[in-house]
Amino acid sequence: MKFKVYHLFIFFAFVFTTNTFAQVDRRIAPGQYKRAKSQNEKYDLVAETVKYYKKEFSLDDFQAAAVKEIISSEKEAITTLREQQGITKEEMRDRASAINERIDAKIEPMLSKDQLKKYIEFKEKRKG
Repeated sequence: MKFKVYHLFIFFAFVFTTNTFAQVDRRIAPGQYKRAKSQNEKYDLVAETVKYYKKEFSLDDFQAAAVKEIISSEKEAITTLREQQGITKEEMRDRASAINERIDAKIEPMLSKDQLKKYIEFKEKRKG
């Protein structure tokens, strides 16, 4: 009798524990379905700008490196302008225009005729 009760106890213990351990955790892990640009990720101004310019204006690697250097040199002015408070929209627009003009003056000489044409159209859209 003890032998049968013991086996019966082991059988039920085995059945219930395997069922318990076989459960799958179906909760969604944090960050499992991350968006391309989450709020936690920092936006890299220089890299994104170079990537956009390279695609839009068909820049070669040398031109992309030069654009990266130009944007990097103006990055501090751009971030300072973004963080400034207490200035009017007109002042901000004027300062942004000055930064854009400096960047444009450095980028335009290194572009081919076709690229320059596209870049000028881009500048017109940006202003308008």
